[in-house]
Amino acid sequence: MLFRHRAQGGRIRGFTLIELLVVIAIIAILIALLLPAVQQAREAARRTQCKNNLKQFGLAIHNYADVHGRFPIVHQYNGLFDGNPAFPGAGGNAFAWSAFILPFIDQAPLYNQFDFNYPLANTDYPQSNINRDLASTVLSSFQCPSNPGPTNANKNGMNSKGYVPNQALTNYKANIGSFSGVAHRPNEATRWNGFGGRDNAGSWRFRDFTDGTSNTIAIGEIDKKISLAASMYGRVNARGWARGQTNDIIYCGQFVMNPPLSASGTIRARSASSSHIGGAQFAFMDGSVHFISENIEHTGRAWMGADPFDKANGGAGFGIYQRLHARNDALVVGEY
Repeated sequence: MLFRHRAQGGRIRGFTLIELLVVIAIIAILIALLLPAVQQAREAARRTQCKNNLKQFGLAIHNYADVHGRFPIVHQYNGLFDGNPAFPGAGGNAFAWSAFILPFIDQAPLYNQFDFNYPLANTDYPQSNINRDLASTVLSSFQCPSNPGPTNANKNGMNSKGYVPNQALTNYKANIGSFSGVAHRPNEATRWNGFGGRDNAGSWRFRDFTDGTSNTIAIGEIDKKISLAASMYGRVNARGWARGQTNDIIYCGQFVMNPPLSASGTIRARSASSSHIGGAQFAFMDGSVHFISENIEHTGRAWMGADPFDKANGGAGFGIYQRLHARNDALVVGEY
């Protein structure tokens, strides 16, 4: 269609090339201005959905505590299925906190199909076959829409004995506490000072959160590209036991949020991360959800048994980010 307009004197002529180019340029500028706004609106919607996922987890762990008298364990690490007489207390059924809260996020039919008396996946026990197959079930409530990533891990190329083929992945991990590493000795029980520990370290009641549930993180986000692996229902090793596999289920407050891809696998696995610009979202023990900036004060204090919270210096070496991961440091949490 030719564009025409009436010039002076009554003559009709078409638009000049320059006029058409100007119009096209104006339209391109308007589109360029509009696209960022559309993208921001979409990310805001995705971030809201992620926040809602975490909110549901916060409510679920409270309902779990109402029924069972304590919060769920993070990783079912103890049990009869270790197969190693040198470590009779290590190697349980391998289910995670996320499996235990299924009835409280409207997934009771799925929960009831699991047999928690047997390992999540272990070919020595036929009863585990159903568990193994169910563990590939993807639930949208465990996925952050801002970080689509893979929803299932393909373990077929590895020693398949005990692994969960195509096990479902998640964007959320439990806060194990403010320190990295494992507490083996009784006098280091404080190292497990987050939402919960492996069951050989105990699970906590409301009374154990002496800093207040509003000051302690329960669940944090992870970016699948950074964290490498995050299993939804639990984690087993190549022999079908839980021993040595807890990193797929937990993170801690010792390492900086959103570490670079060049960081070690341990740091990436044990750090919170997200695809949200500037930080990540966290569910707290009181059921609230907060976005925390990646620029929050973070000292990265490693475990020191004699004075883990740097009480000798008034907590100066134990920053706000780590304090939010501890349930019992007795230090004031400042603005964040």
